Amino acid sequence: MTNVVTKSFMERHFGERAAAVSTSLVAAGQEAHARSLDAQAGSRLTTNQPYGSTFWLALPQEVVMRLSQVLDGATPFPPRGSQYELVLWNGLAILPVKVIDGASRGERVRVRTSRLRTSLTSVNMPRPPDPTLFDTNDEFQVDELEHNALAAIEAARQALGNRATTTIVAAYSCNPKSGVQAVRVGIATLDDEGFVDFTDSQRLALVESTPEASKPMPVAGETFDAAPKPRPRLEVVKNETAATGEVEPEVNTSVPPTE
Repeated sequence: MTNVVTKSFMERHFGERAAAVSTSLVAAGQEAHARSLDAQAGSRLTTNQPYGSTFWLALPQEVVMRLSQVLDGATPFPPRGSQYELVLWNGLAILPVKVIDGASRGERVRVRTSRLRTSLTSVNMPRPPDPTLFDTNDEFQVDELEHNALAAIEAARQALGNRATTTIVAAYSCNPKSGVQAVRVGIATLDDEGFVDFTDSQRLALVESTPEASKPMPVAGETFDAAPKPRPRLEVVKNETAATGEVEPEVNTSVPPTE
């Protein structure tokens, strides 16, 4: 029996760069969270609006900066009508989005909808099969739904400058109190309510560095604690001056010469 090794989503789409891309995406979310906290604290507002507004723009900026360093040939691309850039690489467009906190429905997460996001993810809609010579005239006709799907795909490709045929969605579950809780990356579309429908995805591992207690560093040479402990010296005291440590005056014992 032959063992079939199934690769993960990241490995199938990014190959040997999968680990670096995963690490970069997680780091981008964590840095965007830190920047958003700074904006929230600086605003001194009681609502979380400064946090969400900053995260919305800081996240794609962090993603573009980091992925451009690990993906050879990756280029930032500003979609038409967008206030931020996306990463285009090898026919892929990477769209980072923030999940609405507490708005999930089972395994389906929800994001804020926009015409741009709907258009960018519409490129992932499957094309209807091409007609063949064996199809009848009735089967050859494309109904209204299929026609709208084709139009959506074409609009999405134009929005991406005809440089990408697939949009990868990176969905971040994040809030001011808990930080980045989950990052799910995959091929997905958005429905009318903003729920993300993943057809192929992977949840990335969040690696958090734990602070370590500082330890003394060894230095070259002997240290003060390496010396032997002093030991008291007991001996018989000959006179009082030896006991007190005073210097005993010298006594001239020589006999003066006689006159």
